[in-house]
Amino acid sequence: MEQATKLNSMQLFMLKMFEKQLNSKQEKEIKQLLSEYFAKQIDEEMDEIWEKRGLSQKDLEEALVTHKRTKY
Repeated sequence: MEQATKLNSMQLFMLKMFEKQLNSKQEKEIKQLLSEYFAKQIDEEMDEIWEKRGLSQKDLEEALVTHKRTKY
């Protein structure tokens, strides 16, 4: 038998926020907002990584053309 997963505080908050039925336009707008939020979080994390490692656009361009696959 599977053990039930306990909802975290954010999940509970979201359930309360969306007790009311939403129309398809509202659902689409909320999905877009959440997507933009998480995309922004990823961008900020990537900027931190780049800064910590001292990476540049040149490093990215070199990585795109470098082949690092294992030869068999």
